[in-house]
Amino acid sequence: MMKKIVSCFLVAFVLSLLALSTSNAADLKIKFTDKSRLNYQGDWKLISYQAYTSKDAGKGGRRGTLTCEPKLSGTYQIITEFKATVNRGNRAQYFVNGSKVKEVDQRAGAANGKSAFIKVSLGVFALTPESKVELRAEDGKSYSFVGFTFTTSTEVPTDVSADGGIAGDTGAEGSFVAKKDGDLVIEPYLSTYAPAAFHVFVDGKEVFSWVRSDSTTKEPCVFQGAADDKSMILNKPGDYSPAPGLKYTVALKAGQKVTSTKSGSYESGTYLKISGPFDGAATADDKADAEPDKDAGDKKEAGKTPTDTTKPVAMDDVLNND
Repeated sequence: MMKKIVSCFLVAFVLSLLALSTSNAADLKIKFTDKSRLNYQGDWKLISYQAYTSKDAGKGGRRGTLTCEPKLSGTYQIITEFKATVNRGNRAQYFVNGSKVKEVDQRAGAANGKSAFIKVSLGVFALTPESKVELRAEDGKSYSFVGFTFTTSTEVPTDVSADGGIAGDTGAEGSFVAKKDGDLVIEPYLSTYAPAAFHVFVDGKEVFSWVRSDSTTKEPCVFQGAADDKSMILNKPGDYSPAPGLKYTVALKAGQKVTSTKSGSYESGTYLKISGPFDGAATADDKADAEPDKDAGDKKEAGKTPTDTTKPVAMDDVLNND
């Protein structure tokens, strides 16, 4: 009887080892050179370690589409890898089976002017042999592709929203038009362990950015072209964190367009708040019962001082991951 039990145990043990050894047997890494599974259309240039949209390839417009056909069947997490540099674009668009699933700032992670190889998860998807994954470069900026990794997953496939993008994804964009003259107020707090970034533009000109590569490096935000050292707090030598209570203002004219973007893998508590004389805004004059900002005295601006002490109205919390 004992021999039979031992024998059954050994069989179960061997089977479990086999299961472990084959659990990732279907995992697949596709490098940028694998032209049996990749199709480059447009202005792509291939060098020793990456493919990228270039002025020296195709028509020179730095536009193109990369289509990957992994020919897999099952549920997989898809991870993309690229080389982040300061001259990359901030809107690398990724599609799975024709649906947009993520938009990535490929500058995030390039700290202090240095490049870095970055991996970003696109999500978990149910794939068939006909499935396609695409990287689209459509804005004339340079985008990088190093490879895709497909890892078998037991997770529920990612929910892709009808308007494109993963529900709860880390990439988003907001646009606002000033209905009258007034102040644009930017309130940022960027906490992250991995590459992440904020950008704010007025009529296409960048007025604010915050690009962080990790949780400890001193990487201050940049307002009106100048780095704000006060946006980072030194916890201990070599360990910096974002400062709370930051606020920056920019004078707007009626009709000017404000665009804000955020991308990367931010942590809970991160936010990018935008307020101003936008559509549907109730100004202090229009709203007699506007509540005074009780924290105004404690929140010293790193840019300009507020024009009044009322709470910002028409607040659009572009990013709130509480």
